[in-house]
Parts: sequence; structure tokens; C-alpha cells
Amino acid sequence: MVCRNYIFLAMILLVAEKPSVANQHYRPMLERIEGEKFTQGDGCLIGKNHCITWCVGHLITLAPLDAYPGYEGGWRLSNLPLLPEKFRLMEIESTKKQLNVVRQMMEQADVLVNGADAGREGNLIFDLVLDFTPSFKQKTIKRLWVNSYVAKDLDKAWKNLEDATQRVNLSYAARLRQRADWMVGLNATRAYTLTAGRGKMISVGRVQTPTLNLVVERDTIVEQFKELFYYSVVGTWKGFQAQLVKQETDSKDSDKKSEGLKVAVFEKEAEANAVVERCKPPAPATIAKIDTQQKKQFPQKPFDLTELQKEGNKRFKFSAQQVLDCAQNLYEKKLLTYPRTDSQYLPDTMKQEAYALAMRLATPEQKGVMRSESENFVFINSSKVTDHFAIIPTGEVPNGLPEMEQKIYDLAKERFVQAWLKPYVWSEMEIILNSAAGSPTLDTFRLKLKRNEDLGFRAIVKEEKKKASKKKKGEGDSSESSAANEGGAANDSDEITNIVEAFPEWNVGDTAPFDSVELQKKKKSKPKYYTEATLLAAMKTAGKQIENEELAEAMKDRGLGTPATQAGIIETLKKRGFIEAQKNYLVSTARGREVIALMDEKVKSPEMTGEWEYKLSQVEKGTLSPVEFRDGIVNYVKELFEHLHQKYGSQFERETVTEAINCPKCGQPFEIAPWGYVCKNADCGFKMGHTIAGRMLSHGEMKELLANKALGPISGFKSKKGSEFSAKLTLDKDFNINFEFESDGKFHGQKTDYKCPLCGELLEENKNAIFCTGTTEGSDCNFTLFKTIAGHVLTAGEIKELFTNGRTAPIQGFKSKKGSEFAAALKWGEGADKGRAVFEFQHRDLPCPICGGSLRFRGSTSPQNSQQSSAQGGKQDASAAYVCPQCNYGIPQVFYQRKFSDDEVEKLLKEKATPVLEPFKKNETTFRAALELREGGKIAFNKLTVEVIESPRGN
Repeated sequence: MVCRNYIFLAMILLVAEKPSVANQHYRPMLERIEGEKFTQGDGCLIGKNHCITWCVGHLITLAPLDAYPGYEGGWRLSNLPLLPEKFRLMEIESTKKQLNVVRQMMEQADVLVNGADAGREGNLIFDLVLDFTPSFKQKTIKRLWVNSYVAKDLDKAWKNLEDATQRVNLSYAARLRQRADWMVGLNATRAYTLTAGRGKMISVGRVQTPTLNLVVERDTIVEQFKELFYYSVVGTWKGFQAQLVKQETDSKDSDKKSEGLKVAVFEKEAEANAVVERCKPPAPATIAKIDTQQKKQFPQKPFDLTELQKEGNKRFKFSAQQVLDCAQNLYEKKLLTYPRTDSQYLPDTMKQEAYALAMRLATPEQKGVMRSESENFVFINSSKVTDHFAIIPTGEVPNGLPEMEQKIYDLAKERFVQAWLKPYVWSEMEIILNSAAGSPTLDTFRLKLKRNEDLGFRAIVKEEKKKASKKKKGEGDSSESSAANEGGAANDSDEITNIVEAFPEWNVGDTAPFDSVELQKKKKSKPKYYTEATLLAAMKTAGKQIENEELAEAMKDRGLGTPATQAGIIETLKKRGFIEAQKNYLVSTARGREVIALMDEKVKSPEMTGEWEYKLSQVEKGTLSPVEFRDGIVNYVKELFEHLHQKYGSQFERETVTEAINCPKCGQPFEIAPWGYVCKNADCGFKMGHTIAGRMLSHGEMKELLANKALGPISGFKSKKGSEFSAKLTLDKDFNINFEFESDGKFHGQKTDYKCPLCGELLEENKNAIFCTGTTEGSDCNFTLFKTIAGHVLTAGEIKELFTNGRTAPIQGFKSKKGSEFAAALKWGEGADKGRAVFEFQHRDLPCPICGGSLRFRGSTSPQNSQQSSAQGGKQDASAAYVCPQCNYGIPQVFYQRKFSDDEVEKLLKEKATPVLEPFKKNETTFRAALELREGGKIAFNKLTVEVIESPRGN
């Protein structure tokens, strides 16, 4: 039965996205509400006043580049980029028959209703059919927006059909996303294939390439990881474990110091041992602060698609695409609500209905910890609901589901019900202990006690979460501390919490020695390859490592792709051989790494692509005009090609040449290929690449080389170690290209005006070093000055000063092998060091009171060793110090918020005392005092000289 045989007075046509939706949901709905009786047609259902037809996914797509005039045939750089003002559309061959049915039905209908999936892509599927036949846009067009195929929800949606213009911004965003992908993907794929590809196809995608870059970067981090250890200090005080802590460097509020404390971690065992020696019994420790708080952890919110995919991968090792397919099938079977959602919230109007559904689905055990309906629930929030709310069960009873779908249904049901359960409530007592032990160094320990008040939902969660709480008195519980944050923010995994039945009666000022103080040695965790779950999390935040749930929520509009497209992006990378699954991990292939190595930052940057996704979301919300977005993408592509012109100018120029190069073997003209030149004579078959040792030869250079059998010397070649060199190219009798160095067999660089300090010859340079190619006493002069010394890149001025004066002024920013920063001058060495740049340290007689060696100033490197200063209330970096390299004894440069001068340190070390110095500061008290150097190198105040300058009470 063909649809065009039917004539209607006023026909309403409902267009579904799939035949299954049309037959299983829309047909019974219209029979139920409108009293229709349908006859099966060819690709449609025929009723009296209503007809139904369907797409089969996309029926129309954007035409490829070669559909535009001038772009037919082979690929060329000269006509790129193509940025159409009006995009051409084409039918998809495999669905051409159904497209004809849909267009015939639309031609006959008076009212068109878009019943495709309620999302950006559903709008696009329908809109492209209208764009393909613009006359259809003159008809009345409505939108059926469906969150659930349950009868009551579907009926309600049909009775409240939207005007298509209500979601016009969504349609704009859908078209712009498709066109942006086309402009970036097709143009960049051709450009990179013809320039960097060297005969290989390089597929580039606006979202695909940055996602691949995330995987490649993670793989590199994992494979370059070196096993490292770190050290911390744990003291047992009155039977409970306490940890040495330090002040966070960004903690500004001195009244809230304990809030900025984190576990102190040392890279050097000696530094941690020094704390152990200072604090071990019988050294006293005094309670400086006690803080008791009640805390709550609420269960997780219902799923959005990304969170469902992550959990499905963690629990069952399902791929993101498999989870999406299951959720889509469950949606079409009326068991789950719309799956392609980025919201974990429900509208306020659904609260009563959703609560009743949760009570119906809950087990007796879950009902025992269900909260009252009248309470406030964080996930009931209309302002956080986008086009769709969270994925929840519809209340229909599943029957005979495939195993995979059953597992995904159970996941969604479990999370939905748990969201209504009581929170986990506990009380936490934090005790700050100070241990001075007669030393000016104040060591701060944190002792955390935890008392469970109400397990709430934690009483019935999975077993792995319960195991961590079975701790004896004094045992560390890092997993408890990480769960203690509402919203799931991760704490320092080294934190220790002591589980108790009741809190002890302690007071500020209580003093007692530690029972023991121990050093803990731990191995730094090796980073892991991405799983589908962790890659989805990284895509959600464009690669930014964000643990805090609220910050991650704010970043989701700046992610890579959308929940609806992310699974497809991962599958595309697999199909193209850029990544592969190894067990549950996703790892980049050699081809994938090769592609990323060739890409420019503009194309592979996750952050930049995330910004484009954010701008698309602004178009959806109506806060950014479609024209602004399109202009931005056009400019982005133009800038990319400007960069490619600069980088691969020889390739662009090669296409414009009119003068052919003849084959050196048979004399026939060459054809130009993306990777080089091929002889047109099939019997000859000679071919030659245009890139040698990383340097691309221009057409003119290739012509000269083949005509004269020699070229150069020319610069810009790269050795296997990455250093640049100059050389002459020659062509031998077998037409092989060889390097010929300046009759001395040496690499050459750019000439300089500097003379070699060993042989007096003029020096040459490349980007990494200045070197000599001369000879001295009959042998090669091997003088080399690397431009980076001890982590510091020498400036042109510093290099000139060294060659001109034989030494430099003191230079800041060198780093030792242990990571400490130091200052020194450079000079030419003598004796065995002749011809080498050596350090010259500023002379200071700073005798070490421990071993008799000399102290050297070590600049700050990181805040990780700054607990000494923070314990004294200092806000300056305490890791800068005068340190003995032999025994590691040190004097901090900042002491009680006062910075020492070199003269003061020298006087203290030589005379064992200083005159009265000021101002020192402890807490809010400012004072002056003289210092003493006591036995063992301890620095202390001379109590007879202490004088308060200012205190908080004004005394």
C-alpha cells in the first residue's frame, strides 16, 4: 500500500526517528487519544486524520568537498580551506527509499509534527529534511517533546505539542555543530594529509582529535613514570595516630589555619627523620586547638548519561557505546526515561510522583532508611534541569530483558532509589598538636577522631564501601576520610582517621609526649591508563583534573562533545585504529601517537575545543548568536591554515609551480605526490620523497638537486637526537641522496661571532648548543656549550657576557639534581675543567656547626617543605634556606616571618649569637629579640632580650 494513494482533508503527519518508536509508541498513543485506526503503508501508517512515518536515523547529510565546483577529483592544497556560505545537502544512499516516503507524506500533510528523539540530534534529523525541501517550511510545524514513552507521559506530551519555534535555538546549535565539524574536519584532514601525511591519510576531527590527544598524553605519562618514594611522619599520642601536617600556601586567614593544613610529605628521608628526632619521646606535644563538627554525606544523585556510562564501565566493563545502546533500548521499551541527558536533577513538579515511585521500587531494607517526602532533596531542582531530566525508571515492570539491559536497568533503579535515602551522619573531632621540644622549629600534628552517628544509606551500600569502616582504635582509614566530603570531593589519600565509640575529654593546653613517632615510607602511585569511565570523566571537563563535584558540574558545558556524542567519538577512534582496548584500558596505537605528533596545538587542544562546546551551549540557551559562532569557527579555520602555510610553505608552493622536474633516471616528467615525486613513466617507477632528516625541500631545491646532483650546504636538518645541523646534499650514481659535510665529516650549524676558548676558531650554533668544529693540536676540538645548564636556559645576554668577559654576573634559577633552586655565576673552568662552563658561588664564610663544611643558599622550589614557617605563622616560603650539602643541616631564610640577610647568618654561625633583630612575628604578636646558636645547631631566642612590639590586645 503506497501512501500517495490516500487523500486527506486536514492531515497531521507525525514523524518518528525510528520505525520501532512509530509502531510501539506513537501508533497506540494516537489510537488511544485520537481514536485513529491505522492501515500499514509502505514506510508509513495511514489513519483518517493522522498519519505516521519515520526516518531511519539521518536521511540527509552535508555533501562532501568534492560535491562543490572546483573540488572534484584529486585533493589539492591550493583550494583550501572551503568555507561555504551555503552548505550543499545530499541524500544518504542507503536510506533513499525511506526519504522518498517521508517527503511524499510531508507533501500531502497540512501539519508536520517532529517526533524524533527529544534532543539536539533529533531536531537536526527533522530539520535537514525541511532544508532539503524548503517548501515544507511553509506548513504548520509542531514539536512532540517526549521524556518518557510511558502512556500517561506520552499522552501529556501529545496534548501539549510545542510550536517548533520554541526550540529554534536548539536547531541552530545542531546545524552549527554539524557545520563546524565539517569545516574543521574535512579541511584539516585534507590539509594535514597533503602536508604532514607523507602519503598516509590523517583523519582530523574537531572533537575526535583532542580526545585522542588526551589518551596519548596519558599514555606518555604512564610510560615515563619513574618509581619514586615519599616520606611522612606519624606519631601515636595517647593511643591514637596523628600526622605531621603543613600549612597550605594559599591559606591566607590566620584564624582558620587548621582548615588549610594538609599532610606533610617529604621527598628526602633525612628531612622526615629530622622531625622524628625532634618529636620522639620524651619531647612533649601540646593541644593547640580542638574542633568538633557534625558532617553529612548524602547519597549520589540519579544518573545522567555520562555517569551511567562510567558506572556501567566500572561495574560490568561495558563500553560507553554499549551502555548507551542499552539505555536507548530500555527507553524505547518504556522502562527508563530519555537517556541522552546531561542532567542529574528532577523538576520540582515531579517530586511527589517520583517519591511515590521510589517507595514502590524500594526494598524493605531501603524503605527503612528512606527520608520523608517533605524534606529538601538536592536533586529536586528545576533550575538544573536542561532539555531533559535525570535517567530514572518509569515504573513499568521489566520482563525477560537481555542480561546486559537488565544490568543497566538495575543500575538506574538502584541509583534512583538510593538518592532518596537518609544521609550518612558522623561527628569528627580534629585536634591540632604542637611539638616544639625546646627548638625554634614548631612541628604541627593533626589527630582526627570520628564517631558514627547514623549510617543512613551507608548501612546498605555495596560491601566494598563498608569494609573500610571496620577499623580498630588508632587504625588509619583513608577511605573514610575521602568519603567524608559531601559531594564526593577526594581528600588527601594519606589522611588517617581514628574510629571511636566516644570522644575523649581533652582540652586545649593538655600536654603529653608521643607514645612513638615513626617515619612512613610510601611509593608514589603509578598513574593508570584511561578506562572508558575515566576517559568519559576527562572528556566531561576537557581533560582538567577536577575532583570537586560542583566544579565538574560547572565545567560540563566546556567538555569534549556531549553525553549523546561522546560514546560515538570513542568508537570512531577505535574503528580508525587510533586507540585500542587492552583489557579494560584504552591505549593509543602507534598510528594514533603518530597523528598527534603531527598535529598543531590549535587542532588537538582539549581546552580550546571545550570552549567551542561551551559556545554551542550558549547558542542553545540564546546567549550567543549563531552568526557569532559561525564567524568564530571560520576565523579559527583561517588561522589554522595561516599556520600551516608558515609551517609547510614548500607544499603549498609545490602545487602552484608550472615548471616540471624531470626524472633523473629516465628523463620523463615527474608527477607531484603529497609525499614527494613519482615518475610518470610506469616502466621506470622512480620515486623520491621531498622530506629528508626532518627538513622539507622546496620544489626549487628539488629541481637543483636533481639537475646538479648536489644542493647546499643548507640548514634545518635534524639528527636522531633532535639537534639541528647543516649539510650539503648529493645524489650518487644510484640516485640515493647522501649528506656531505664541509669536507670534515662534521655536523655544522649557523656561524657565530664567538671564538672558541680552547682553539680560537669561530663557533657555530644550533637551537640547543654552541659548538666548535675546529681542530687543536691535530685532533678535533670538542668544545660545546649547551644553552641549558642545570635547568636554566641561558639568555643571549648571559652567553655574550660569558664569551666576552670570561664570566657572568650571578644568575638566578639554576636547579640542583635534587630540585633545589640556587644562584651562581658562570665562568670558564681551569685545569681539568678547561673549556667547560663551571659555577662560581658568591663567597660567604658560612661554617656548618655540625660537620664543619660550608652552607650554601638554596632557593625555594616548592611549598612541600614549608611546615616550619607555617607552624610559626609565617606566610612566606620557608623552603628557601642556607643548607650544608654534606650533612643537610640548614637554617631557614625566613624565621618567624623575618627574612635573614647573609651578614646576619654569617654572624650567627661565627659568633653563635646576633644582636637584637626585629620584627619577628608569632601568631598576631610582633616582637624583637637576639638569637643564639645552641648545641646541635639549634636556633633559639635569647629570652632576656625578647621585647613585645605589638600584640592583639594592644599591650
